[in-house]
Amino acid sequence: MKLLKSPFIIASALGYTCLAFRPVQTISRKRKSCEPLSSSRQLPENDNPLNCPPLDKKDGNSLNGLSRRDVIVSITTNVAVFLPLTACAVSGDASEKSIEDIVLGKGNWNKLRQPGKAKMRNQDMNVPSSFATYAARILLNFDEGVASWWNEMKNMYSLLPDNERRNKLGLGFGNFAASVQVSLNTFVSENTKWNGSAQAAWDKLFVRFIEEYGNDPKAIRQVCILFSLLPECLQPTAQMRQYQTHMQPQSTSAADSSLSELLAENFEYLLPDIYGCSQTSDNSSFTLVPRIDLYDSGIDREFGQAATATLFGPLSSTLLTRDLPVYSPDVYALFGISGAAGCALTHSVVIPLDVIKTKAQTSPEDYSNVLAGASRILEEEGYQGLLTGAQATLAGYFWYGLSVYPSYTFFKRTIGQTLPSEFSILHTNGVALVAGALAAVVASVGLTPLEAARIRVVADPEEYKPLGLWGTLSSIAKENGALGWKALYSGLPSLMTRQVIFGSIKFLAFEQACDVIYVSWPFLKDETWTALAVSLVAGGFSGALSSIVSQPADAVLTYVAQRNNGKGSLGVIEGCQLMVEESGIGSLFRGLGSRSLWAASIIAGQFLLYDVFRTFFGVTADDLTQVFDLEIC
Repeated sequence: MKLLKSPFIIASALGYTCLAFRPVQTISRKRKSCEPLSSSRQLPENDNPLNCPPLDKKDGNSLNGLSRRDVIVSITTNVAVFLPLTACAVSGDASEKSIEDIVLGKGNWNKLRQPGKAKMRNQDMNVPSSFATYAARILLNFDEGVASWWNEMKNMYSLLPDNERRNKLGLGFGNFAASVQVSLNTFVSENTKWNGSAQAAWDKLFVRFIEEYGNDPKAIRQVCILFSLLPECLQPTAQMRQYQTHMQPQSTSAADSSLSELLAENFEYLLPDIYGCSQTSDNSSFTLVPRIDLYDSGIDREFGQAATATLFGPLSSTLLTRDLPVYSPDVYALFGISGAAGCALTHSVVIPLDVIKTKAQTSPEDYSNVLAGASRILEEEGYQGLLTGAQATLAGYFWYGLSVYPSYTFFKRTIGQTLPSEFSILHTNGVALVAGALAAVVASVGLTPLEAARIRVVADPEEYKPLGLWGTLSSIAKENGALGWKALYSGLPSLMTRQVIFGSIKFLAFEQACDVIYVSWPFLKDETWTALAVSLVAGGFSGALSSIVSQPADAVLTYVAQRNNGKGSLGVIEGCQLMVEESGIGSLFRGLGSRSLWAASIIAGQFLLYDVFRTFFGVTADDLTQVFDLEIC
């Protein structure tokens, strides 16, 4: 990275970083059209086509100098991304190649047509696994677009520990190799139908590789090695004979016994110059010399995913995918609606627990535990007492869900895309914590007055319950003429503190719990109902953990709202000191049992219903995922 020397550049460091590292490419590139094969490379007629059966069946699918204009644009971009519910699109250098610019065909990122299932390579494969993984290695070395994509991926993971970095790269290579296999298989299958010959299709594929990468003698040799991996009945023998001078071994050294280790450690490593191709004794095909053992170990766990292990690397059961680079305002709006519905519905169920919790904090001597509190409320106020403050609760958490879920996604994506990619990958948990905290700040703006009204109604139902929600808000605002409506925000510091702690822990704990579950039982992703069950369990865990961490701030919130009486804003630290002086340190944990039960129930329901509504509206993770498609021309 260039040194930021001038004051102007230092002042725009955030914009500079966003432009320089370009974590997401959203620019439009001109797609090349499919061109016919050169007339000098015409395929020979095949009067006796060989119809070989399918061989492999699987279930599954510079930083450049910156101009003044570049810096100004980058600053403007970073200012724009912090506008509410807008998308962050980080533009890159239009001259830089990417994986979409693969010269072998047309590369595109397309939306998954069948979420979940569409990622599986579920078609019969005529392309051997070892052929696909070695072809992927050749593309990493000789295709400028693919090499640029791979170098960007290596840079993203460069700060990770060695084992974790290798696993991430192995995962990416396996997915890319799967996409390569599918595209090769589609090309061979379609051309077999058109030409009536499988061997003619492989001849044409060989010509495509030579036309695109044949300017480099090293590439010609590697392409010949690649096609010598095919069975004899499929090899483009006539085409390969034209390049016999390129395919001979360039060294007489003995084969390296550590070949498998070298291939496993470096996914760009190709067979060295001691390897080449030689015709068989009957001149009917070519064989790799020195011979090596090509193995396919079948579907197993490789780098944390189902994959076929080959000598040249893993071949994943899923294609290469990425998150949608930019979320439209419609997507964020649907996130908000899903969150609002989920929060309102779940809070409507646990209102009784919320009432007991608040009673225990305002009158601890009368409400010692959940059961005793419920019995006392039923005896004194009837069943309606358990629904006290329902209006404020539903309104408050409708706003909470409407704001916090899209805000979390927005801030997480914006921070991740603005920071250098390798830094954001290394500090994924930190990014999630900050995003959760910022989302909680947004939610607190609307939640504070409604929460103040709820606490007043629950603490003194005789005075405030007849007034209704709007009447209670008006009453609080009129208590102090000097403050007016600002009195509604007297509890903002405490509530925001609680929400920041609770919200950041909630989202991080939920995501980590989901990851642990899916790593242990990956099949739970396969069905919708099992994935929703995971959301329910992970949500319960995150709710309980978040409530324990944020309990002191919650107790201070109730204390501030009760003692304020419209006279001003009582700070968090001051309120905490007063509580401890009056009732001891234990006062900060009053109602912890009921609140933990409440939080586990409410957050589990929130995440479950949030995912249900996201599925209904078509904005699940799969719906917002793109798969890499390669059409070989």
